[in-house]
Amino acid sequence: MAETLTHVTGRSKPILLEGHQMIFYNQRSRDWTHPYPFGAEQENLSQAGCGIFSVCHVREWLTGEKCVPEELADFSCRSGGRDDTGTNRPGLLSAMEKTGLAREYGFSYHFDGLNNDLERLWEHMAEGGCALCNLRVGHIVALLAAREMEGRRAYLALDSYCESQDSRVMDHVLGTVPGTEVTYLRKNGLGIVTGAQTSYAAYWVDASLPKDFNYLHPIRA
Repeated sequence: MAETLTHVTGRSKPILLEGHQMIFYNQRSRDWTHPYPFGAEQENLSQAGCGIFSVCHVREWLTGEKCVPEELADFSCRSGGRDDTGTNRPGLLSAMEKTGLAREYGFSYHFDGLNNDLERLWEHMAEGGCALCNLRVGHIVALLAAREMEGRRAYLALDSYCESQDSRVMDHVLGTVPGTEVTYLRKNGLGIVTGAQTSYAAYWVDASLPKDFNYLHPIRA
């Protein structure tokens, strides 16, 4: 088991993504112990931080500035961005816009909630915008870029939980980004570690898959 543990990726990892030098925040690492609570739910960033990590990934993509996820998590808890399901994206993004924090992160938010207009999303992304979305229920990822791949529209997803091989996502993955591999422990139904698995943090996903998205509008110089 010790040999397996030495191959598990840590909290963060430098990656190169379409010419952007970034830090990837690996939610699968159990070293993310910073609290991210809501009421009686005393969870931490490893358990519920996908929205926080996704916003941090957008900041680095847009500005090149590094994030402190713990600070954004504390802001989220103070400002109504945390609810019983995890990060309340409209709540967090609205608070960021009202306080000026969104501008610091390189984007503006137009208070447009969760949207499912796929054509509008494509137009927004094709113009250089970013978005937060679900690729499967209950998990938030960042969409950073758009392109045509194999005759299909696709988005570049950066996924803190590295679900390129998840059964709910994998059939829609059109390509993975080398250098963004993350290794994590694999457990059986009893919670017993049976080995390790490697998946990709960054991958191109068919544009028909995203749902419940928020548009993030880059601030142009």
